[in-house]
Amino acid sequence: MHIRSTLSALCALALAAPLAPSAAASSLDPLSSVAEVGSSAIKSAFRPAPKVVRYETTTESGTRAPVTATLYDRDNAKGLVVIAPGTRGMADHCAPSKNTSLISSDSGTSFSVDYERPMAHMLLDAGYRVIVTDYVGLGTPGTHTYLNRVDQGHAVIDAARYAAHDGEKVAFWGYSQGGGASAAAAELVADYAPELNVVAAFVGAPPADPLAVLEQSRGTLITPVAGFAAVSYSSTYPDFREALYAELNAEGVRTLDALSKACILDAVRIAPKEFKAYTKRGVNLAELAHDNPVLRARLDQNKLGRVPTKVPTLVLTNPDDDMVPAPQAVQLARDYCTLGSPVEYRSVSIPGTRSTPLDSGSSTTPFANLAGAGHALPIVLETAHVITWLDERFDPHAPAFTPNCNIPDNTSINTASNYQYTGPVADAILFGIFAVLSAVGLGTWLVGSGLPNPALVWAHQIR
Repeated sequence: MHIRSTLSALCALALAAPLAPSAAASSLDPLSSVAEVGSSAIKSAFRPAPKVVRYETTTESGTRAPVTATLYDRDNAKGLVVIAPGTRGMADHCAPSKNTSLISSDSGTSFSVDYERPMAHMLLDAGYRVIVTDYVGLGTPGTHTYLNRVDQGHAVIDAARYAAHDGEKVAFWGYSQGGGASAAAAELVADYAPELNVVAAFVGAPPADPLAVLEQSRGTLITPVAGFAAVSYSSTYPDFREALYAELNAEGVRTLDALSKACILDAVRIAPKEFKAYTKRGVNLAELAHDNPVLRARLDQNKLGRVPTKVPTLVLTNPDDDMVPAPQAVQLARDYCTLGSPVEYRSVSIPGTRSTPLDSGSSTTPFANLAGAGHALPIVLETAHVITWLDERFDPHAPAFTPNCNIPDNTSINTASNYQYTGPVADAILFGIFAVLSAVGLGTWLVGSGLPNPALVWAHQIR
């Protein structure tokens, strides 16, 4: 029992209790942070149970499609936050509403992680009603329209239409795939649902330009994401499918078929090679797009930043993001500023990465080559800050929003708008990360060994 409680506290610290930036580090008491985690755990016992709901949305083709979502309701709320989830995968069982626990499996071999759940709980505890959309085709019939600007934006907006009370203040919230969906919703809402009282949009690590994401990414980590996008666009655009499948080799066709039934954790195993290994000419998807005007046009069709947002928009990225490259996300913020959108830009540096090396140790950049760390950690660390930013947008007595277009010309650290984690805060972060990674590694070994996995038992008990 003691070991499980310790692991629970460490994982909660890393996943659901973002720490303060260096500006507040001197007042940070590690014991008080642990107390906050315990307080959150106690609160969880008294939260109302979420419920799965269903609504309709309009797709890019103009047809109506069913969408499921998870609604976290409460009384006396400040307003409604619509969470657009990050990449879950393409299979129906990957949908957030299908997760009966923090980690779920449909068969014992395909796993889905409900990593938005801690954010939803924090928002609920902060006084907000929350609805988490599943998007089109994720948990409902048809192919999930991954990274489709219109489908994702409309799914977020229609979740707000479904859940919002008359005149209730609404905010869009998203990170990674969800950051793109939140941005799309902010771009489209003025024309699509002018009756909604939207007051803010959080756009974290957005894949704003699909072609630029492919161009700027390196290694094999991008392959599952590229594969998901290829499956999505092939389903939506027949000309894209014809052009792409003419270039795929037999292994590529089999891999995309397998990815269409996979969650993100499965996808890394299904598509372990660079995308070029799955094409006849040995070129990646970005190179194919450069050579083929049909592929290039469909990717460009789903680019963000050509329509201004009308609501305060927080764009956040990490210069060391190793999955959704920072340059194209920074460009989105810059494009919004050019269009006159009310934007605030923030970069978040992580200790132990290339932009923020550690002062000492056997390695000053322990996370530089740890796949996914540069992408996942910023939202873990910044959730509390973003909620504070939302509080200001929802507060009728707060000062008027002041746009901040102090955006760097490159992706190096911009100190005026950068949040850096140093000193004892960095030590706590590193300790928590290593603890979580150790637990995940143990769980992965147990799955491979065929033995019962206590990590899944634990995850089921923190629903």
